[in-house]
Amino acid sequence: MNAECRTIIGATQPDFISGLNLTGGYVGFELSACFAGSQGNDIYNYQKVFTDFPFLFNGNRSTRVLDSYSPDNTNATLPALSSTIRNDETDPNSYFVEDGSYLRLKNLQIGYNFAETVVERLRVQDLRIYVQGTNLFTITGYDGLDPEIASFDNLTLGVDGNVGYQVYPVSQIYTLGVNIKL
Repeated sequence: MNAECRTIIGATQPDFISGLNLTGGYVGFELSACFAGSQGNDIYNYQKVFTDFPFLFNGNRSTRVLDSYSPDNTNATLPALSSTIRNDETDPNSYFVEDGSYLRLKNLQIGYNFAETVVERLRVQDLRIYVQGTNLFTITGYDGLDPEIASFDNLTLGVDGNVGYQVYPVSQIYTLGVNIKL
Protein backbone atom coordinates (compact mmCIF):
# COMPACT_ATOMS: atom_id res chain seq x y z
CA MET A 1 0.00 0.00 0.00
CA ASN A 2 1.12 3.51 -0.75
CA ALA A 3 -0.30 7.03 -1.01
CA GLU A 4 -1.75 6.26 -4.46
CA CYS A 5 -4.07 3.66 -2.88
CA ARG A 6 -5.80 6.32 -0.82
CA THR A 7 -9.27 7.59 -1.61
CA ILE A 8 -11.51 10.23 -0.07
CA ILE A 9 -14.27 8.71 2.04
CA GLY A 10 -16.97 10.11 4.27
CA ALA A 11 -19.20 13.16 4.09
CA THR A 12 -19.24 15.68 6.93
CA GLN A 13 -22.41 17.41 5.73
CA PRO A 14 -25.62 15.51 6.58
CA ASP A 15 -28.07 14.55 3.86
CA PHE A 16 -30.94 15.54 6.13
CA ILE A 17 -31.24 17.63 9.30
CA SER A 18 -34.45 17.30 11.28
CA GLY A 19 -36.28 18.92 14.12
CA LEU A 20 -39.70 18.27 15.60
CA ASN A 21 -41.55 20.24 18.27
CA LEU A 22 -44.62 18.70 19.86
CA THR A 23 -47.00 20.43 22.29
CA GLY A 24 -50.29 19.38 23.80
CA GLY A 25 -52.48 19.82 26.80
CA TYR A 26 -55.45 18.30 28.61
CA VAL A 27 -57.33 19.47 31.73
CA GLY A 28 -54.55 21.60 33.20
CA PHE A 29 -51.71 19.32 32.07
CA GLU A 30 -49.38 20.31 29.27
CA LEU A 31 -46.58 18.54 27.48
CA SER A 32 -43.90 19.83 25.15
CA ALA A 33 -41.10 17.90 23.47
CA CYS A 34 -38.32 18.88 21.09
CA PHE A 35 -36.44 16.34 18.97
CA ALA A 36 -33.44 17.05 16.73
CA GLY A 37 -31.24 14.91 14.55
CA SER A 38 -29.21 14.44 11.43
CA GLN A 39 -28.97 11.68 8.87
CA GLY A 40 -26.23 10.77 6.42
CA ASN A 41 -23.17 12.49 7.84
CA ASP A 42 -19.89 10.81 8.77
CA ILE A 43 -17.62 11.59 11.71
CA TYR A 44 -13.89 11.04 11.91
CA ASN A 45 -13.66 9.60 15.44
CA TYR A 46 -10.15 10.70 16.40
CA GLN A 47 -10.89 9.69 20.01
CA LYS A 48 -10.23 6.08 18.97
CA VAL A 49 -6.51 6.94 18.81
CA PHE A 50 -6.61 7.27 22.60
CA THR A 51 -9.04 4.43 23.38
CA ASP A 52 -8.08 1.69 20.92
CA PHE A 53 -4.32 2.12 20.49
CA PRO A 54 -1.37 2.43 22.90
CA PHE A 55 -1.13 6.18 22.34
CA LEU A 56 -0.99 6.89 26.08
CA PHE A 57 1.47 4.80 28.08
CA ASN A 58 -0.45 2.26 30.19
CA GLY A 59 -3.74 4.04 29.44
CA ASN A 60 -7.10 2.32 29.58
CA ARG A 61 -8.49 0.98 26.33
CA SER A 62 -12.01 0.42 25.08
CA THR A 63 -13.67 -2.97 24.90
CA ARG A 64 -13.25 -2.75 21.10
CA VAL A 65 -9.69 -4.05 21.59
CA LEU A 66 -11.23 -7.43 22.39
CA ASP A 67 -11.62 -7.73 18.61
CA SER A 68 -7.89 -7.31 17.93
CA TYR A 69 -5.96 -9.47 15.51
CA SER A 70 -4.58 -12.77 16.76
CA PRO A 71 -3.85 -16.09 15.04
CA ASP A 72 -7.27 -17.23 16.26
CA ASN A 73 -9.02 -13.98 15.19
CA THR A 74 -7.81 -13.20 11.67
CA ASN A 75 -10.93 -11.19 10.69
CA ALA A 76 -10.44 -8.66 13.50
CA THR A 77 -11.26 -4.96 13.19
CA LEU A 78 -8.14 -3.85 15.12
CA PRO A 79 -4.50 -4.78 14.63
CA ALA A 80 -2.74 -7.06 17.12
CA LEU A 81 -2.45 -5.62 20.62
CA SER A 82 0.90 -4.11 21.39
CA SER A 83 2.47 -1.73 23.88
CA THR A 84 3.58 0.69 21.14
CA ILE A 85 2.28 1.91 17.79
CA ARG A 86 4.32 -0.20 15.36
CA ASN A 87 2.78 0.07 11.91
CA ASP A 88 1.32 3.56 11.71
CA GLU A 89 -2.08 2.19 12.82
CA THR A 90 -3.14 5.65 13.98
CA ASP A 91 -2.58 7.29 10.59
CA PRO A 92 -5.87 8.42 9.01
CA ASN A 93 -7.80 5.45 7.66
CA SER A 94 -11.34 4.15 7.26
CA TYR A 95 -11.35 2.60 10.76
CA PHE A 96 -11.88 6.07 12.25
CA VAL A 97 -14.80 7.05 9.96
CA GLU A 98 -18.23 6.33 11.48
CA ASP A 99 -21.84 7.10 10.70
CA GLY A 100 -22.74 10.25 12.65
CA SER A 101 -26.52 10.02 12.21
CA TYR A 102 -28.55 10.54 15.39
CA LEU A 103 -31.91 11.43 16.88
CA ARG A 104 -31.93 13.23 20.25
CA LEU A 105 -34.71 14.23 22.62
CA LYS A 106 -33.40 17.72 23.34
CA ASN A 107 -36.14 18.83 25.71
CA LEU A 108 -39.19 17.37 27.41
CA GLN A 109 -41.40 19.37 29.77
CA ILE A 110 -44.52 18.24 31.60
CA GLY A 111 -46.44 20.92 33.48
CA TYR A 112 -49.64 21.38 35.43
CA ASN A 113 -51.63 24.62 35.69
CA PHE A 114 -53.63 24.74 38.91
CA ALA A 115 -57.36 25.34 38.72
CA GLU A 116 -58.74 28.81 39.28
CA THR A 117 -60.24 27.84 42.65
CA VAL A 118 -56.81 26.86 44.00
CA VAL A 119 -55.20 29.98 42.56
CA GLU A 120 -57.81 32.26 44.15
CA ARG A 121 -57.40 30.57 47.54
CA LEU A 122 -53.65 31.18 47.40
CA ARG A 123 -54.25 34.81 46.32
CA VAL A 124 -52.13 34.60 43.18
CA GLN A 125 -53.05 35.17 39.54
CA ASP A 126 -51.52 32.00 38.18
CA LEU A 127 -49.74 28.89 39.53
CA ARG A 128 -47.95 26.25 37.51
CA ILE A 129 -45.52 23.44 38.38
CA TYR A 130 -43.41 21.56 35.89
CA VAL A 131 -40.68 18.99 35.49
CA GLN A 132 -38.24 19.25 32.62
CA GLY A 133 -35.51 17.07 31.17
CA THR A 134 -32.87 18.17 28.69
CA ASN A 135 -30.89 15.80 26.45
CA LEU A 136 -32.72 12.77 27.85
CA PHE A 137 -31.65 10.26 25.20
CA THR A 138 -29.82 9.94 21.90
CA ILE A 139 -30.32 7.17 19.37
CA THR A 140 -27.15 6.65 17.33
CA GLY A 141 -24.70 4.05 16.16
CA TYR A 142 -21.75 6.38 16.76
CA ASP A 143 -19.12 5.01 19.18
CA GLY A 144 -17.85 8.40 20.34
CA LEU A 145 -19.11 10.45 23.28
CA ASP A 146 -21.56 12.61 21.32
CA PRO A 147 -22.52 12.57 17.62
CA GLU A 148 -23.46 16.26 17.80
CA ILE A 149 -19.85 17.43 17.62
CA ALA A 150 -18.73 21.03 17.47
CA SER A 151 -16.47 22.29 14.71
CA PHE A 152 -14.21 25.27 15.19
CA ASP A 153 -13.27 25.85 11.56
CA ASN A 154 -13.55 24.19 8.14
CA LEU A 155 -10.58 21.94 8.90
CA THR A 156 -12.22 20.37 11.97
CA LEU A 157 -15.66 19.90 10.45
CA GLY A 158 -16.74 16.33 11.19
CA VAL A 159 -13.72 15.54 13.38
CA ASP A 160 -14.37 14.37 16.94
CA GLY A 161 -11.43 14.86 19.28
CA ASN A 162 -9.31 17.16 17.21
CA VAL A 163 -5.95 17.77 18.84
CA GLY A 164 -5.96 21.13 20.62
CA TYR A 165 -9.74 21.23 21.14
CA GLN A 166 -11.45 19.27 23.87
CA VAL A 167 -15.16 18.93 23.26
CA TYR A 168 -17.36 17.46 25.97
CA PRO A 169 -20.72 15.76 25.38
CA VAL A 170 -23.92 17.57 26.28
CA SER A 171 -25.17 17.08 29.83
CA GLN A 172 -28.46 15.63 30.90
CA ILE A 173 -30.28 18.20 32.99
CA TYR A 174 -33.35 17.66 35.16
CA THR A 175 -35.34 20.62 36.43
CA LEU A 176 -38.29 20.95 38.80
CA GLY A 177 -39.92 24.37 38.71
CA VAL A 178 -42.78 26.50 39.91
CA ASN A 179 -44.19 29.53 38.10
CA ILE A 180 -46.15 31.95 40.28
CA LYS A 181 -47.75 35.09 38.91
CA LEU A 182 -48.61 37.46 41.76
